[in-house]
Amino acid sequence: MIITGRQLIFGIAAIALFGCAKISSPTGGPKDIDPPVPLRSSPVNYSTNFKGKKFVVEFDEFVDLKNVSQELLVSPPVPNRPKVVMRGKKMVVRINNDLADSTTYNFNFFNSVADLNEGNILYNFQFEFSTGDNFDSTYVGGFIADAFTGQPMKDVKILLYRQFADSTPRTQKPECIGRTNSDGLFIVPNMKAEPYYVFALRDFNNNNLYDLPNESIAFCDSTIQPSFRPETMYDTITLIDHISRDRKDTVFRDSIHAYTVMVTTLDNLQLNLFSEEFHIQYLHDVYRPSNRTMSIAFNDLVDSTFSISLVTDSAYADNWCLIESPLPTDSVVLWITDSALYKRDTLLMQVCYTMKDSNNADYMQIDTLEFISKPHKESAKKDKKERGGRLTAMFKKDETPKEKKEEKKVSELKVDHNIGKDFDLVGPIQLKTNYPITNFIPENISITKIEEGTETAVNFTIERQPDSWRRFNIDFKRDESMQYRILIPAGTLTDVYGNINDTVKQELTTRNSDYYSNVLLNISGTPCAHSIVQLLDGKENVLKEYTIDGDTKLTIDYLAPGKYGFKLICDENQNGRWDTGNFSERRQPERVFYFNQTVETKSGWDIEYTWIVE
Repeated sequence: MIITGRQLIFGIAAIALFGCAKISSPTGGPKDIDPPVPLRSSPVNYSTNFKGKKFVVEFDEFVDLKNVSQELLVSPPVPNRPKVVMRGKKMVVRINNDLADSTTYNFNFFNSVADLNEGNILYNFQFEFSTGDNFDSTYVGGFIADAFTGQPMKDVKILLYRQFADSTPRTQKPECIGRTNSDGLFIVPNMKAEPYYVFALRDFNNNNLYDLPNESIAFCDSTIQPSFRPETMYDTITLIDHISRDRKDTVFRDSIHAYTVMVTTLDNLQLNLFSEEFHIQYLHDVYRPSNRTMSIAFNDLVDSTFSISLVTDSAYADNWCLIESPLPTDSVVLWITDSALYKRDTLLMQVCYTMKDSNNADYMQIDTLEFISKPHKESAKKDKKERGGRLTAMFKKDETPKEKKEEKKVSELKVDHNIGKDFDLVGPIQLKTNYPITNFIPENISITKIEEGTETAVNFTIERQPDSWRRFNIDFKRDESMQYRILIPAGTLTDVYGNINDTVKQELTTRNSDYYSNVLLNISGTPCAHSIVQLLDGKENVLKEYTIDGDTKLTIDYLAPGKYGFKLICDENQNGRWDTGNFSERRQPERVFYFNQTVETKSGWDIEYTWIVE
């Protein structure tokens, strides 16, 4: 997004305007939609040689101050927050600070000033003065986006310094400061015509310092020096060209009026905000969603040093639980394998994992955790009623009549799949079980093609997904508009509790190739030697990834009808993923670019796009 000099000049003019008093509507008239209007101030706005400790602004109506302690931004920042109070229609601002000599101060109230009755906001009202003879009048403007998503970032501070050391944004307050609006745009006014170091900060503790590990930062690689340049503006003025003698007919003409204004030389800065990778490990939360499962959520990945032991009963030393996903992971899901344990309402566990001390050295942290069974709603209500309000964790009992139970015993092991009425020509059959699988016999499974009443065996592959004991992918080459049958006999899968699956027999019919479309993407202007191109759905979920080297022609086939997007990541270090930045190393985050069109496909379409990356 580029901010033009015209936009900045008009924005500043609108911000600074002290208009005339508005005429109030009579009782019962139209609804007031106008914001308060500043009538006069003491001293006047834009005063020089300011020596006072307060200023007063009078409005044309009663004003409500909304969250002014958070909204008011003073540049340069002052140690003590000004005190702002209303006295009738007058806003009194007490500065409570010793001001620097020969310095221009800007008080930006952003969205905090609104009329009392209707809440109409006077956006970006600013009061400015100089403690010296002159006003610092240069300014910079630009746009701040999230480094990975490209989305505009609101309420991000812009910090400017004239001196810089490695610790500057961590220990020094800025000399000028601004803040982005909801569109990620910013203006920092009243700067000196000198070089500045520029940073952006998502300041969670509101102290103008980069001092929390979860705060986000952005920075310019070099200094900037604001100044002014002349720019010619054009307005269309309507003039009277001719009036008839009887004064009943008037002819107008348009005239172009040109005039020159001074605009900043720096109106299109763009900074990409990123969060550094930090490894301050801590245990985030614990859950027990069912009597057999427990989940432990960490702030960061836990590695193979992680261990868990029972405090409830030391007799269960080994093999009392199964970790579903391999380490490292930030969410450890445990399956309790012993029925004597998972039937207990409360279990005490001791977990051990690696943390870092203040010197960044590893040490082992030990926590004792309590897991309590989650009650079923009906059982809980019944128990509460019968026990006089004491709630005990219980699970709903099987209320199936005995005679029905004896008809057929259904396995506790359930197998779900993604097979629907029409199955895609590409992509695996996905199996998911409700319990972890400890043994399966792939040779039991068969897939056959059904053609004119004849079944022919089809070769296929089956593999367990590496991140779960409960997920499997089955893939095979298939023909269009063809019927297939998959058979998973009883006993092919065995879960951690010894249950075996019931027979799964499912037929599927593949789609016709005319259902799909193909997209040819001509990519040029890539700013890096190695890139990752992602195909995104409408919610920016990654559907496919492609690795490219420089400019290329990329073919994406078998696309279902829908809307898609493309994202390009400059993979500078060729590690196959996006990497964030690091302020201490002065390393910017890897650059990210979005294709500026929505790709919409329909059945049978072949579409070609050109993407000049910029």
